[in-house]
Amino acid sequence: MYRLLCDATLVIVWDSLPNDASEQLTLALADACQDPITATEPYGLDDGIHRQIIRPLVTAVIAINQKQQTVRIYDIQHRH
Repeated sequence: MYRLLCDATLVIVWDSLPNDASEQLTLALADACQDPITATEPYGLDDGIHRQIIRPLVTAVIAINQKQQTVRIYDIQHRH
């Protein structure tokens, strides 16, 4: 299982999401921590590192570090 990394500013953004969007993000990130390549889509060029989560109410940009087994969140956007 991969470890999730998220800075304090993004935690505030995550906490400010409506409940249904927050739940979608939480479940998607849980899937990404189990199998990050399968649970996400390429972000730009498919380099296996920069990935995105796209759900009906929320998107997130993440980076995968396979060596350290981490998933780092770089951006969270609420989709209206």
